[in-house]
Amino acid sequence: MKILITGSTGLLGQALVKRLARCESVIGLSRHPTPAHGEARHLVCDLTDAQATRRALRAIAPDAVIHTQAMSDVDGCEREPTRAQQENTQTVEHLCEALKGRAVPVFILSTDYVFDGAKGRPYDEADEPHPLSVYGHTKLAGERVALRYPKTFVIRPSTLFGPGRDNFCNAIMQRAKQQEPIDVFSDQATSPTYTVDLAEGIQALLDAMARHPHRAWPRVYHMANGGGCRRVEFAHRVLELLGYATSLVRPLRMAQQPRPAPRPPYSVLTSRHLEPLIGRTLRPWDDALRAYLRSASSWR
Repeated sequence: MKILITGSTGLLGQALVKRLARCESVIGLSRHPTPAHGEARHLVCDLTDAQATRRALRAIAPDAVIHTQAMSDVDGCEREPTRAQQENTQTVEHLCEALKGRAVPVFILSTDYVFDGAKGRPYDEADEPHPLSVYGHTKLAGERVALRYPKTFVIRPSTLFGPGRDNFCNAIMQRAKQQEPIDVFSDQATSPTYTVDLAEGIQALLDAMARHPHRAWPRVYHMANGGGCRRVEFAHRVLELLGYATSLVRPLRMAQQPRPAPRPPYSVLTSRHLEPLIGRTLRPWDDALRAYLRSASSWR
């Protein structure tokens, strides 16, 4: 199977390349050249360009596409809504149009920020989205574009952490190493998700679909490590596991540190589809965090 991974140099993209290249032919795609790493071929393409997208998809002729490329800077999206719409919505349409008429499964990575947090309990796939920010609106628009086409599926993860790129967990680790105060929101809860686990879950879903090509599959999946926590609790846990004083953490409410984009106060995810289809859910976030910190030995 030939799998195209867009955003292959991003946090999740790198984990997917590493995971899937073990047993599949993988082509990575990003906006900019990247040094060869030996795990996959790499193609440079601007997916906001419809013609370039068609040419790239025609040349690659993938058997499956995993679209992780996005403008994920939440505040940047609020400041540049046109660019956010181009990168988070138009790219989805260009991909789907380029593959129109082909029986190629396309997995679109979305976000927990399509929810407003008002529910106060974990969101599953049946919950109606109601985004607060430009980022959330453009990602939801991308979902809706994708679902107009057959063989397209939406995967919603939550706060990602893992190797390869800056992320919330690594920022905590870096500041702790420098013995610097760490300002963390005390009133925002998410489902921290390890990119290694997410890549494994996506592979399991892809494999299940390949085994049962004629099955009627759900179109939207929540895929996050089990459970949820407030960001301040996550920061405390990182420091505890690394042996740093939790007093480095300075809890503050979102209102105390205004940002351009509003965030949902509660976007913990759960899934009604995942376990019945792949036989499991992703492990609890605390177990995943332990695994990541064990692998990140250079931080100790």
